[in-house]
Amino acid sequence: MPDIKIVLNEEIRRLAKKEIKIALAPLQKTIADQRQTISELKKRIAQLEKAAPAPAEAPAAAAAEEDKQPKLRLNAAGINRIRTKLKLTQSEFAKLLNVSVHTVSMWELGNVSPRRNARAAICALRTIGKRELKRKLAEQAEPNANA
Repeated sequence: MPDIKIVLNEEIRRLAKKEIKIALAPLQKTIADQRQTISELKKRIAQLEKAAPAPAEAPAAAAAEEDKQPKLRLNAAGINRIRTKLKLTQSEFAKLLNVSVHTVSMWELGNVSPRRNARAAICALRTIGKRELKRKLAEQAEPNANA
């Protein structure tokens, strides 16, 4: 009797292994396909990293991108014209732009040209209305009065 028991156990094991192998065949194919896809993606990432600028070059790329923006043409007479059109004193103009009165004076004399952020603020003032301008001046005066 022990021989039949051993033979049956071996046959059951053999059939179970066969069934497991048949059930796992599609999964193994899927795994092989996914591994191939992962390998291709890794190669693609490596190519993109080679083509992309290094982190040290990123600020230079940002500066180059800023240079692509249209340059704002401002000269001494233009700054003075904007200020007088808005009927502002140099001190009010300076407060709006968060610069000193001396800086505005130097701009209008043509001794110094405005920096990039000041140029953008001056150009924003070109499109602003007088009411909006007075409101901004009043808002800036309120925190100073509270202090």
